[in-house]
Amino acid sequence: MNLPVPSRPRTRLALAAAVLAALALLYVLASCYIVNQAVVVEVHPLEESPDEYGLVYEDVEFSPRGWPEITLRGWWLPAEDAKGTVIRVHGIDSNRETQFGIAQALVEGGYSVLVFDLRGHGESDTAQTGAGQFEQDDVLGALDYALNERGTEPGRALLHGTSLGAGVALLAGVDEPAVGGVFADSPFTSLGDMLIREVTRRSSLPEWAGPLLRPGIETMARAAKGIDINSVRPVDVVGEYDYPLGLVHCRSDDRIPIRQMARIRAEVEHPPRMTIYENCPHADGWDEYPDHYEAFMLDYFDERMGL
Repeated sequence: MNLPVPSRPRTRLALAAAVLAALALLYVLASCYIVNQAVVVEVHPLEESPDEYGLVYEDVEFSPRGWPEITLRGWWLPAEDAKGTVIRVHGIDSNRETQFGIAQALVEGGYSVLVFDLRGHGESDTAQTGAGQFEQDDVLGALDYALNERGTEPGRALLHGTSLGAGVALLAGVDEPAVGGVFADSPFTSLGDMLIREVTRRSSLPEWAGPLLRPGIETMARAAKGIDINSVRPVDVVGEYDYPLGLVHCRSDDRIPIRQMARIRAEVEHPPRMTIYENCPHADGWDEYPDHYEAFMLDYFDERMGL
C-alpha cells in the first residue's frame, strides 16, 4: 500500500508556522519577564534612625489615597516654627533612610519633613508596586496625612523626589493646590522609555530591538498587573505647573540620561530652578556635592514659600 507523501509547499508552510509560533511565544515571554522585573523590588531593612542624626522624630502610619487596605510607614521630623512641610519620595529599591542627610538638611533649614517607605519597600506593607502609577497614591496619602494630621497649611506642602520618586512626585503634585513646590532629582520622562532603555542596558540586545518589545510590554503590564505604562509620563504633565519646578541632574547619569531632563525642561511653562552636576552617576548629586545641593534645594523651597 502506498502512503501519500506530503507536498513540499505544505511542509514549508508548516515549518514557517512553527517558527512564527515559537517567535511569538518568545516575544510574549520576554514581555512578561520585563514587566515582572519592573514591579519586583529589592527590599532593604532599615538600619538607622533619626536620633542618630540628633533629630526628634515620631513613627507614623497612613494609607495611600484610595487604598485603605495598605499601610505605609515613615517618620515625622518636626522643625520648630516650620516654614512648611517637605514630603520626601525615595527611588526604587530604596527606603526612607536613603540619603537621609537631605532630610536632616531640610529640618535644620526650617522645614518639617515626612519621610516614608513606598509600598513594597522598607517597613511599609508588602504590596504590588506600580512602577510609578500606584505610587502616586502613596505620595497623595502622605500629603493627606501632612494636611489632616500635622496641620500643614495648603500651599505649604512641598515634594522632593529622587529618580523614580522624582517622576512620581511630578505626577502626584500637578493637580494638588496644596502642593506649593516640587523638587525633582534625576526625573525620567516616561515609564515606557525607561523600561526600553533598561532592556537594552541590561541585556545583549541591540538598541533597535528594545522598541520592538514595547507593544508587548504595554499589553502585558495592563493585562497581568493592571498598570497603564502610558499613564506614567511626567513629561506630559510638567507643562501644567503654574510655578517653577526645581530640577537637578548628573551629566554623567547612565540610567536616566540628562537628555530626559532636557525634554522635561523644554515642556515646562515657567523657567525651572535648575542645576547640573558634573562627574557623578545616577542621582548622586547630593552625595558628590552636598553643600551646593543643600543650599540650592533650600533656596528653591524658601522661594516657593515666599521667603
